Amino acid sequence: RCASYLDANGLAQLGRASARFGIPQDGQRRSLANEAAHQQLWESTTDEERRCLPKHEDESDVGLCRALESLRRPLCFDKLAGNGFEPQ
Repeated sequence: RCASYLDANGLAQLGRASARFGIPQDGQRRSLANEAAHQQLWESTTDEERRCLPKHEDESDVGLCRALESLRRPLCFDKLAGNGFEPQ
């Protein structure tokens, strides 16, 4: 229940902190951390967001939550590349 309040980084840390949370237990398809991420994905995403998420064969739901958080952040251009540019 508490895992549902964590963001993607928190879920990843939870999964790494303990085998009980990060590895599927007897008869379960997902670990506790991955199940919480899976529920967050299906409860908080639109169909359009789901279509934009890159699903790789071995990617976890925690990884998809991280990708979703990245997609939802506004674009930020804070570095200049090349020569002859100066901040104004």
